[in-house]
Amino acid sequence: MKFNNTHYLALATATSMSLLYAPSAHGLSLRSDLFNTFNGMVRQERLQIEDSAASLLELDPATLQWTEGADSVDVFFINEGAIFRNQLFYSANGGAEQMVFDDIASPNSIIPEANGPMALGEGVSLGTFTGNTSLNFMIKADGAQNDNGHVYGADASLNPDGLQHVVAYEYFDDVEQENWVILGFEDLFGVHIDEGGWSDRDFNDVVIAVRGITGNGMPIPEPSTTAAILGLAALGMAGLGKSNRES
Repeated sequence: MKFNNTHYLALATATSMSLLYAPSAHGLSLRSDLFNTFNGMVRQERLQIEDSAASLLELDPATLQWTEGADSVDVFFINEGAIFRNQLFYSANGGAEQMVFDDIASPNSIIPEANGPMALGEGVSLGTFTGNTSLNFMIKADGAQNDNGHVYGADASLNPDGLQHVVAYEYFDDVEQENWVILGFEDLFGVHIDEGGWSDRDFNDVVIAVRGITGNGMPIPEPSTTAAILGLAALGMAGLGKSNRES
């Protein structure tokens, strides 16, 4: 299928919480109902949605930041649909890359790995920073197995193929009155297979949820954003993009 200016939803088969959820090896566990909500955004089919709806939710991933005085930045692994064993990094204010997850694979993920070390819903705290801090989250494609894997971050101009490899969406948790940012990553180099490349451009190869950061809205979706990770029909609009609608 061709991807032009239309957004698609890349999704994982829903699985019961009792099979998925486990204590975090990294020290943090996501609240079970919140994990179910986030994981419910990730499915296998692609569903077309209106760009006008998507624009209410989408953030510019290059504008993510921690604001001085805010709570710590906590990162949770939601799911992954990759054959690669990807790694997740972040950098603060353009500084050195810091490892978050060194082998993103799980026995219960979209593409299960029997020896995958991660549990869906586990997380780690990055702590707080000094002053307002710009944060860039990036993946190294197959980094757990290949030291020379491509690194893809929020700034498309710095990616090896010059394409967008990260999508970001905002979610507001009414229970804790907190904003979250959901990030989906594409780990394959180049354009979509329908355009002569090798990528599926589904942005579900690594899906994480981050608490403690904000970002600027992207009211006009970029044509290069050929896939999205949010299931609007399942979630409704009530909890999504609250701050964008109120601004």
